[in-house]
Amino acid sequence: MTNYLIKLKEIPSKGINVDIDDQSIWQNPIIEFKLPYKIYVPCHSKLNIQVDNECCILKGNLKGGLIIPCDRCAEDAFVSIDNFFKIVEQPKREDSLDISFVIYRDGELYLDLAGLLWEQLILNIPAKVLCSEECKGLCPFCGTNLNKSQCRCKNNIGDPRLEILRKIKIY
Repeated sequence: MTNYLIKLKEIPSKGINVDIDDQSIWQNPIIEFKLPYKIYVPCHSKLNIQVDNECCILKGNLKGGLIIPCDRCAEDAFVSIDNFFKIVEQPKREDSLDISFVIYRDGELYLDLAGLLWEQLILNIPAKVLCSEECKGLCPFCGTNLNKSQCRCKNNIGDPRLEILRKIKIY
């Protein structure tokens, strides 16, 4: 994963503004984790970073677009990212299991912007990615993409062990 570290003590009291469009921040984890994502609109983030007593306050936005396989038919789905976020980060004890983007390195405190921006990208991917709301998906028997053509399967009625349940009449 790409490192993009900012030393906290070098951030002035009024804060700093940072524009980040280095695509390796997002592209490297996609490659590293072998994710089936492609960037189709380059990601870009504008941040305001302020430090108060080793506490980092980040306000910013993340914009971009990904191509991700549809969860129903596996065709390309286009996901737009346009997110505003506000995060307060503070260093965690070394034995803590909590994840923090404020890290100790060589006795200094740093803010890991690459990790934070990667997290923001992942948090803004929908839980169910669809190429369209009308996506019919794949035939569960032959795998035909039902958006493109009808399958030639017989109307399979399902598991024969459940046949008795189909005969139940509800009055």
